[in-house]
Amino acid sequence: MLRATIDELSAAEVRVLARLRLEMAAHLAAAATEVDPSLAELARRPFLLRISCPGCPPAFVACRPGGSPRRLSVTASSGGERPAGHVSLTLRFLSPSACAKALSGAGGIPIPVPGGPGAGAALRWFRGAASRAAALIADPSFPIAARARLMAVAAVRGLAAVGTADAWLAERLAHVPDGSVAVVADGSFSLGLRKRGGLITASDASPERPDARLEFAGPEAALAVLSGKRQAVVALGAGEVSIRGLLPLVQGLFGVLDRLAHYLGVGSAKGAGR
Repeated sequence: MLRATIDELSAAEVRVLARLRLEMAAHLAAAATEVDPSLAELARRPFLLRISCPGCPPAFVACRPGGSPRRLSVTASSGGERPAGHVSLTLRFLSPSACAKALSGAGGIPIPVPGGPGAGAALRWFRGAASRAAALIADPSFPIAARARLMAVAAVRGLAAVGTADAWLAERLAHVPDGSVAVVADGSFSLGLRKRGGLITASDASPERPDARLEFAGPEAALAVLSGKRQAVVALGAGEVSIRGLLPLVQGLFGVLDRLAHYLGVGSAKGAGR
């Protein structure tokens, strides 16, 4: 069990939490922009945003021309992936502690480093999208399918970050078979996870031929389970969740999900951003 506040974590645990928060912030903000028209209005000009923190791979958000001539597409990448193009703006945190605290809601801001055209647009978009994304998940007036997709994006990206970066999980994951998992809910989302050795990666599309399949009966079940409001074992017994294929792989990832919940439960101490 992790300590209650960020200041009580070890240096290694703070780095894991910083990476988790950084990657989740980028991917959640991008996913929210695709479903919230108010955020799409902020993404009117192309940009490439880089969010960096010492000791963590940077996360990127690219705003590029999309399928519609009147709309830009916003996508995020992390874990060593980097989109093509010149960086418009870098948001640089000076330490993992500052990053973890700021992106956990304790205040503090990164240093904005302009790099080229679109820097102002990137900053305006991130300020709006980062705060709006988490609020949408809890907003009962927002379509539940969209809320469930945002929750699922947060879960798979968080699972990948913690599973890859947390040394505490290394021995446990060594006994989990490699393979890919489709994480789906009909009418809401179809995402993917892949475990290969000590590396877990997430994708915005489920694999064509997954080794295992984790399927929710609908967005309501997905939102309840992934938010922790309903225990997975109860949902499995009720037929709200089904698992097929390589069961030890999914069971091993459930252990990572438990560890992720501990990190997300770490509180922010006073004096953020130091």
